Amino acid sequence: MPLDSGRAWLREMVVPGAELLARLQARFDLRPAAADNPATTAKRWTFSDGRGELGIIAPVSEPFCGQCNRIRLTADGKVRTCLFGLAEHDLRSRLREGLPDPEIAAWLKGVAWQKEPQHHIGEPGFVPPPASMSCIGG
Repeated sequence: MPLDSGRAWLREMVVPGAELLARLQARFDLRPAAADNPATTAKRWTFSDGRGELGIIAPVSEPFCGQCNRIRLTADGKVRTCLFGLAEHDLRSRLREGLPDPEIAAWLKGVAWQKEPQHHIGEPGFVPPPASMSCIGG
């Protein structure tokens, strides 16, 4: 998603993944690492001396929504299907009701099928979630 001039506020808040990588490559000799999972969110790089690796997750400048297979469980028992979405699904109440595991599994499968096809960061009308990523599980 391009960070066009109509989204100046977004450009001020985000360092694009390509710019971050360029800054790192100016200082370190990095080599691309093979993705170990098609649903990975990070583009990984290894240091040429073999002493480690790093990953860049750039959901705003390089969205990966199409292959994201993640859902998250918040500390208060809500299931979220997108870090940047507003929808939460209440797992805690179902567990407290004592629903049998097969019912919980069927419910969770239904939630997963409701997963958003993409986040809407940078689009007109985007509303960020009220909780930060650290509170959501990201």
